[in-house]
Amino acid sequence: MKTVRLSFLLLLFVVFLNSCNKTRTKNYLQYVDPLIGTAFPVSNFENSRGDEYVSSGLTIPSVSAPFGMTQWTLQSQSTEQKGIPPFFSGRIRFQGFRGTHWLNGSRSKDYGSFTVFPTSLKGSYRFLPGQRETMYMYNSEFASPAYFSILMPEANIITELTATKRSAIFKFSWLTPNLPAIIIDINSDNGKGFIKVDRKSEEIYGYNPVSLPNAKEGTTDGFAGYFVAKFDTKIVNSGTYTGMDYEFGVNQRKNMDKIGAFVTFDLNNNLPVKMKIGTSFTSIENARKNLDSEISAWDFNNIKTDLEKTWNEILGRIEIESDNLDEQTKFYSSFYRSLLQPRLFSDVNGEYCGFADDTVIHIANGFEYYGDFATESSYRTQMPLLSLVVPDEYTGMIKSLIAKAEQGGWLPSASLMNNYSSVAVGDFSATIIADACMQGFDFDYNKAYYYLQKNAFELPELIDYNNGKGRRNLDSYIELGYIPLEEALAGTDKNGGQVSQTLEYAYNDWCVAQMAKKLGKMDDYKNLLLRSYNYSNLFDLEKNFVCGKFADDTFTNEFNASTLMPYLTEGTPEQYSFFAPHDAEGLIEIMGGKNQFQQKLIELVKHNGLWPGNEPSQQIPYLFNAVENWGETQKVVKDIVVTQYGMSPEGLSRNDNAGQMSAWYVFSSIGFYPTCPGSNSYQLSAPIFDKVTLKLDKKYYHGKRFTIEAKSSINRNPFTKVEWNGKDIEPMITHENIRKGGKLVFSGNQ
Repeated sequence: MKTVRLSFLLLLFVVFLNSCNKTRTKNYLQYVDPLIGTAFPVSNFENSRGDEYVSSGLTIPSVSAPFGMTQWTLQSQSTEQKGIPPFFSGRIRFQGFRGTHWLNGSRSKDYGSFTVFPTSLKGSYRFLPGQRETMYMYNSEFASPAYFSILMPEANIITELTATKRSAIFKFSWLTPNLPAIIIDINSDNGKGFIKVDRKSEEIYGYNPVSLPNAKEGTTDGFAGYFVAKFDTKIVNSGTYTGMDYEFGVNQRKNMDKIGAFVTFDLNNNLPVKMKIGTSFTSIENARKNLDSEISAWDFNNIKTDLEKTWNEILGRIEIESDNLDEQTKFYSSFYRSLLQPRLFSDVNGEYCGFADDTVIHIANGFEYYGDFATESSYRTQMPLLSLVVPDEYTGMIKSLIAKAEQGGWLPSASLMNNYSSVAVGDFSATIIADACMQGFDFDYNKAYYYLQKNAFELPELIDYNNGKGRRNLDSYIELGYIPLEEALAGTDKNGGQVSQTLEYAYNDWCVAQMAKKLGKMDDYKNLLLRSYNYSNLFDLEKNFVCGKFADDTFTNEFNASTLMPYLTEGTPEQYSFFAPHDAEGLIEIMGGKNQFQQKLIELVKHNGLWPGNEPSQQIPYLFNAVENWGETQKVVKDIVVTQYGMSPEGLSRNDNAGQMSAWYVFSSIGFYPTCPGSNSYQLSAPIFDKVTLKLDKKYYHGKRFTIEAKSSINRNPFTKVEWNGKDIEPMITHENIRKGGKLVFSGNQ
């Protein structure tokens, strides 16, 4: 007990020093709680709205640079299986520190990961994660995306961690050294991988090959997660293990089940051991280059300070003024979670592995290359947020999508694990690129449009459909104006989602049409604009909702307005009936006019049919603006901001989906929202803060500052007036307003 008490006192001292550092300058990181959204799912059932389970975000507490190549988190489960994040809070034991490529807030799978674990081997040779897991003490009050420290009371070890874009540095302190050791696991579920202790160079290096969730057994995606670890303390002994079998002096293992390596140290001087570790997706050599470039010395505090500065600079680009600490915490925690994906894929020398079947190592010239685009979610809000706050990185992301199209032959609707994703029901990358074009970002428009046009008009071969290329069922969509219920998802045996596909394609067509018009391709513009009204073909006037339709132009009787239907993807008919972001006026007309449209919105909200945590519902609260009921928009949006976002690990009502749900909060809490990317317009709700200042990059936004003020909001009653630079306006602003800079002022109360 005495040593445990000593450990705890030392941890408090470390925390005290850390907190002192935080008070020197304005520190937005103090408002970031990395544990929000990390709770274990609370139930395991399928309800009428389609939840597989009620998750609380599926986020992880990452130590990482924004959009970092490899993020570092606690590990409470060792698998890379689909839908299982490395960490859930609430579990009192953990297995190590994972270098992860988990898509934050998703139901995807981790890949190419490895785990670091400090331990004492004296009298106990426990190497596997399930054997060695131990209690830990983690103080979230002083943890941040730039740093955290963990006390392992059973072993009397304190671990501190900070990171760079592609690398990390650890500091391990054994308070009672007893054959101190560090273990590194290769987290392959397929018995693949390589690890070696190189005693000559005093390194551990290796790789974990990547396989898609649906890949054939024994195959990989052709790339891996590579790492190189170096130590500032001489290695005394080393070995490797496979499952339960371990051997000292055997310093290499390859393609065996559950492999890893360990090294031991002589710590008679009780000094901490530092370990720095570089990562890459291209090679061990490049992992070493990344490490040597980003962490050339052993100064832990300098690396930590640099990462804190990076996070504070970016988080400070949206400055809020509020006396409510909870609101500040929810805001900056949401902002942080919006800045984790897409993931940096290129090395410091610009090299990155080719996309999909391309096995060539490419070089990104003039930009950094990114992967893991969860576009089916992020096109709605998260990517538009990045266009405002990190325009340099955003431009690189757009160029990365175009590079993927060049290498794979088709623009990916979504891009996960360096490959096409076949799960998406729309052409979402097209919307992202068209939005960037309309906003005037600098990239090759003609090259990009070639692939947008190809996706919109050309039919892939069946094998390409199987691999997720092109728009599925495009032939029927063009011929009939919708995708009929008789058709399974092209290239699969899955039958479902036809209505969702049709509605998404109609909006995608509208987005591509805007880019076609800007480039003077008027035939394409007229054709695509006409197709953008295809959403109306699935509106059943008798039911007054969208519904599945057969090829003979008759609607199915399988229908319940408030229940998940098989022809919809994660949504109900009453939710998806409001999905025509590009044509609110036409949708109002179809529903019978403004009164009926508004009544259906009110009914949806009143009977709790709105599903705020799911993307198809997220623009719906702003549709009250379309019928001149801005007050109701404010009420509904603020109710969601208050009830669906909390301060605990259960603080998110559903998966964060690569930051999409968090980005919704960022926009909605400061008072405006991109209901229709590609339109260069934002609908207003109202800010929940007294004042918001967007500090914008003058290279892209020559006005530099965009300020939002809320005056005399008594009990948060809806505002009745909004001014732009002193002039009364309707509750809508344009991207050009933001570009020029100025002041948006909300005033008056109902």
